Amino acid sequence: VVSVCIAADKESCQQLFILRRIMGKSKEDEAIFMDFCSFPVDEYRALANGTAEDRAKATRPLSTVSTEDVLKVTEMSFLEETACVLLMAFGVPNGVFTFPALVYLVGRFIVGNVKLTAGIAVALLLPLAIMPQKFVPSSLQSWLAIQVVKYFSYRMVIEAVPEAKGRQRIMVAPPHGVFPYGNILAMLAYKTLCGITFRGLAASSALAPPVFKQILRSIGVVDASRHVARKVLERGESLGISTGGVAEVFETNENDECILLKVRIGLIKLAIRTGSDLVPCYLFGNTKLLSCWAGEGLPRGREILEYISRKVGFALIIIFGRFGLPVPRRIPVLGVMGKPIPTHHMQCEDPTPEQIKEVQDKLIDEMQGIFDRYKGLYGWEEKHLIIK
Repeated sequence: VVSVCIAADKESCQQLFILRRIMGKSKEDEAIFMDFCSFPVDEYRALANGTAEDRAKATRPLSTVSTEDVLKVTEMSFLEETACVLLMAFGVPNGVFTFPALVYLVGRFIVGNVKLTAGIAVALLLPLAIMPQKFVPSSLQSWLAIQVVKYFSYRMVIEAVPEAKGRQRIMVAPPHGVFPYGNILAMLAYKTLCGITFRGLAASSALAPPVFKQILRSIGVVDASRHVARKVLERGESLGISTGGVAEVFETNENDECILLKVRIGLIKLAIRTGSDLVPCYLFGNTKLLSCWAGEGLPRGREILEYISRKVGFALIIIFGRFGLPVPRRIPVLGVMGKPIPTHHMQCEDPTPEQIKEVQDKLIDEMQGIFDRYKGLYGWEEKHLIIK
């Protein structure tokens, strides 16, 4: 769905596109591209707080974008990259593995008393577990947040730019992968794209541990419970969700992409009950950032681990990536935001099975369409999307 921009060269093509967007004459089916990694820190922040015209000028028509543009790894200084590696090594979700190891090493070789060191660590973390953490919108444009966007060379294709005063949205953005880094990147970059923010959903088990809670809640993540999600939408805010959750983690090792969407009718009901638009999205590359061992090689290993993981609310797996550690690889992530599927015309408290099926069929068709349209741009011509 990329319109052809007729111009003498790439520069004039882009100027024509920008002019048409500013004048409100952009074709409905013309996708645009934003490279968040190309902006200096000050410009990134200025776009987030600037005008729609400023942000339009920072985009490119997709007809001028190549696979090389999408897969180029953004250069970073040693300080910038080290800061990101440390954040992701000891933050969400890898801190579950690395922080206890760090406490043990410090206690064993520096303090000389592991129990004392562990006690001090617990005493320091306990207040963080108790204290509430509010959403801090400015954290989305912090120096460290911008470096995380650069670390993953995050870029976006947008088929329909969200309006600041438009209807609230539920952005359905698979795949989950071992961890939904792509969804977090979208949260960090969304304001630079369209001047507004949205809330992400996460299991309560991910929001409870100290440090995890501070990181996730400060950037706008809320509990994935039904009443919390509905409350966010009813006050006019948009939501982002990775529908596969824990179950989809166990699909990460497949050669083709696999997402769980057909059985997820709860989000369809939520959209209809609140009159929210459903927006199909896809995060190319998210499944390749980390690898995992999920019981392969053991009799019924995967089945048992998946069952326990569902019960506790997080995946009981061994994860590894860069350097063989639980640090995500520097693989570019391409987010694609499709066109919204409206539900406001059928808004009601008790949607019928026919209404649910109508909306779900549209969502599944659009999700498949997005993958097929843009997999070549990401260099995945031979890959297929399996929707379960």
